[in-house]
Amino acid sequence: MKRLNSDPEKFDALELYSKVSSDHGYKIGVDGDQKDFVERVAKSLKNALDSPTMIHGKRTDAMFAHVAGAMGTCDLIKQEDSGASFVSSDGVAVPDYRIVTKSGKTLLIEVKNFRMRSLRDRYTMKKPYLAKLQRYADINKAPLKFAFYFSGVNQWILLSPNSFIDGEKIVHIDFPHAMARNEMAVLGDRMTCTLPPLTMTFEGDTDDERSKVDADGQALFTIKQISMTCDGNPIDEDVEQRIAFYLMRYGSWGSDGVPAEVVDGKLKLFQFTFSPERGDEPDNQPFTLWER
Repeated sequence: MKRLNSDPEKFDALELYSKVSSDHGYKIGVDGDQKDFVERVAKSLKNALDSPTMIHGKRTDAMFAHVAGAMGTCDLIKQEDSGASFVSSDGVAVPDYRIVTKSGKTLLIEVKNFRMRSLRDRYTMKKPYLAKLQRYADINKAPLKFAFYFSGVNQWILLSPNSFIDGEKIVHIDFPHAMARNEMAVLGDRMTCTLPPLTMTFEGDTDDERSKVDADGQALFTIKQISMTCDGNPIDEDVEQRIAFYLMRYGSWGSDGVPAEVVDGKLKLFQFTFSPERGDEPDNQPFTLWER
């Protein structure tokens, strides 16, 4: 996706001056007002840069826009909470982003970061705050979503307001419930499961005399054939091979060494084998998720 440039140094500075002037009575052309504005903004910026919470929150907001854009299903990603807004009633809060998907869906998304310390930790939200965001969504006739970044496990999850667990004065959600109700597929997110192990075997030409293994354990190797398997079954289709190769390169499974086969002193083949590190999968569930 392409960023629409708006020349922030030229226009946003004037917009900020206009916003601040309404609270402090600044006037255009008054040097003292301009000096006070610059000092006030410099102090505010320093306080923001010295606040890890604000910095991390801003990074999370920006990261979501890049994540959503990278999935390839969005036509528009716009920061919704920038610029002036005028409403006819109180009790309205503006979410972070407006997204229009290629299928024509418009979503209003509030971004949240949650660093949980255990799977039992809950993210809580006050009901009045949720109601303000929902009111804005109702006015725009667009569904409200919450994009949560569970930083401890590096996982993005998209939720509808009704996905939260209702409490007396708050709503809450934890990671297991959030995963079960995840709607990131709306933005193009997918998860891939497959049977382990995945292997890629490089077979050489044993008729080549240069393939002899020397005293240092090295040999020249001419690749004659490359083959892949999934749980011992050959992967022959071109699309399936490309998927398997992508998972081997970018998935979370590891490869323990590169075993080689030597026949009559010549290097015949070597193999990469990728398997999940965890060994606690239930016996009745052979598939394993490739984590991104």
